[in-house]
Amino acid sequence: MLDYLLFASAFLASAISPGADTFLILSRAIESKRQAWIAAAGITTGKVLMVSAAFFGLATLIRDNADLLTVLKFFGAGFLVFRAVQLWNATRSTKPSRGGSEYFAALAIGFSNPQPFAFYLSIIPAVVAQTFLPGLLAIVVIGFGLVSALYILLAGRLSNWLGQVANYQKVNRSLAIVFLVLAVIVVSR
Repeated sequence: MLDYLLFASAFLASAISPGADTFLILSRAIESKRQAWIAAAGITTGKVLMVSAAFFGLATLIRDNADLLTVLKFFGAGFLVFRAVQLWNATRSTKPSRGGSEYFAALAIGFSNPQPFAFYLSIIPAVVAQTFLPGLLAIVVIGFGLVSALYILLAGRLSNWLGQVANYQKVNRSLAIVFLVLAVIVVSR
């Protein structure tokens, strides 16, 4: 039980801190709560895949294969740059993307981000002997669901202020800059 508590505490602290996944949810929530929840589902799926891979030792293969890790890093950074360009050019009349494409785009960013992989590589070996995968996955799904709800609520609180076109554009462009910085960080790690 103590190992589950350790994992849950570390996961929640990591998940709530602003990063590519939480900024993606926030940026989607500004446009549509539905799109934000679809993005959250995609990111959560990526996290479930990473935890499963780390639990079964497959993350070691990725960590030891520098070329594969490099491809994942550039894929993730490329998506962040793509999303930054979309945000920079977004207007209030921009149509939200379709649910399926949003889900898979979020899954790609969630799975290709090396920061969570590094986190899972460090924490999973410490708890794997005393835990079962379904328990860890429940922590990830419930925990990231709560984090997503927090970021969606934050965007909702800002919605009146964002109703003004100038403010909407300022927030989108600020998020675009954050995504570009995150892309540089992803590639440089």
